[in-house]
Amino acid sequence: MVDQSYYIGVDGGGTHCRVQLEDEQGNVLSCAEAGPANMMTNTAGAMQSIIRASEKAISAISRPAKSAITLNQIHLAAGLAGANIPSALNEFLNLHHPYKSISVISDLHAACLGAHNGQSGALIICGTGSAATVFTGPSTSTNSHRFNDKGGYGLSISDNASGGWLGLEAVKQSLLVFDELIPKSLLFTSVCDRLAVTNAHQLVTKVAGFKGKEFGALAPCVVAAYEKGCPAAKVLIEQGASYLNGVGEALTCNRIDDKAFSNDQDLPLCLVGGLSHVYQPLLSAGLQARLVEPKSSPQAGVIQYVKQQAALA
Repeated sequence: MVDQSYYIGVDGGGTHCRVQLEDEQGNVLSCAEAGPANMMTNTAGAMQSIIRASEKAISAISRPAKSAITLNQIHLAAGLAGANIPSALNEFLNLHHPYKSISVISDLHAACLGAHNGQSGALIICGTGSAATVFTGPSTSTNSHRFNDKGGYGLSISDNASGGWLGLEAVKQSLLVFDELIPKSLLFTSVCDRLAVTNAHQLVTKVAGFKGKEFGALAPCVVAAYEKGCPAAKVLIEQGASYLNGVGEALTCNRIDDKAFSNDQDLPLCLVGGLSHVYQPLLSAGLQARLVEPKSSPQAGVIQYVKQQAALA
């Protein structure tokens, strides 16, 4: 008798990973969460979090001991932060693991696949970080599906419009205020109150070790000040919106070998993440007309994708 196989879909990022356990027929059996699963920052830790979440998902199912699901019956389909970095992906795939098989794509791709149920569509994530992609396929020339990514390189060089970016830019503005180069604002007061600082040296010391998550915690100060009409916050929000509008327009034109193969202005677009509600009203009329709600989760999207790829193999 052949043991039944199962699938676990993973949405893994720098804060937590969420998993969904399904049987071969696609019936969702359970869901669970565990800790961070960013393979770029902690490859082994990402695997440990995924295994922990998988075990929680299995434990959530009431079954007789003799028919309990084991990890070696499971095909792992993971959408993970850092999977777009080849060195991190190779290191992760070479780790010892208990699963029947492992397939990995980026968390951005998994989110896009889930949002459009595996069909062609675009996705912009704007939360603590930001990134965008479009999934299109198959093309007539290659008969293959394609992702075309924009951004997502990290706060120090990218992540425009994100929470981390807003927080960082708010700190920069605050330093200009301390240097008496721009006037005080509600945003300045909010940032100083949030960080409990009264001068530039205190501010610099306070944020010296900040990364995206910590700068992102200042984003609510920017949003609240913007909603109260603060001109300084308005500048930042409008800069972020301008970037997202540019990204959204760029996603309508996919390229292979520098030749456009699709320019579909009707391609559906999902805007997701903690700041999506702030930026959505500021998107162009053309982009707003294309906006749709996500149809499914990243976990479901990556499982569907892995099954499709296996069928094509």
